[in-house]
Amino acid sequence: MATTSDNQLRNPPLSDQARDRLRAAILEGELKPGDKINIERVAETFGISRTPIREALKALETEGLVQIQANRGAIVEPQVWQEIHHRYRMRSLLEGYAAELSCGKRDKKLIAALQDNWAQVKKAGQAKTVSQNSARSIAELNRSFHRMIWVGSGSMTLVRFLEALDLPQSFNDAFYKEQNARQVVCEHHGAIVDAFIEGDTAKASTLMERHVLDSVDLLASQADDHVSNLCC
Repeated sequence: MATTSDNQLRNPPLSDQARDRLRAAILEGELKPGDKINIERVAETFGISRTPIREALKALETEGLVQIQANRGAIVEPQVWQEIHHRYRMRSLLEGYAAELSCGKRDKKLIAALQDNWAQVKKAGQAKTVSQNSARSIAELNRSFHRMIWVGSGSMTLVRFLEALDLPQSFNDAFYKEQNARQVVCEHHGAIVDAFIEGDTAKASTLMERHVLDSVDLLASQADDHVSNLCC
């Protein structure tokens, strides 16, 4: 069986890099539903040839984010936000279940780790504006918070499904530059930590589901504020 080298992890194929950047542009609203994606312009902007762009678009088509149409090229799926909401709904149910299982274990080390993570997010997110590096640090803390709960569930099946529904790093960086997003995440994480401390599995599940659904609402509101330079 083929294995993935360290070099491949550090330097993924150009088509994968293009896919992630285009996915982020769609999720962030730079590319809007129905927009035609100009392959030549994207290739020029990304500084790569058209071939990996075409491969990236085919991958995004399988994710339901792009349509490739004969004689029209690629467009952003007109119902893309409906698809994104479906994904977040699935993720909310899975994360709620993961939180229920993890909370029920009453793992003191996990609770301490979640408390420490939340304290770091709270401290890092207090500023009105944050740098790109700070936003990335908060995004990484958020990813770690969720992943600790996934792994704490004890179900690797849950972990695999949730990883498949996770968002690209580039989106997370942009998301956490917004003060409102940072505040909401911090408040929600604090409440989830309290539920873990109390050992209230039903509360932990409900709070996590609500947290994930509120996140997609924030994502949608932010997506309205961008203008694309990648379409015609």
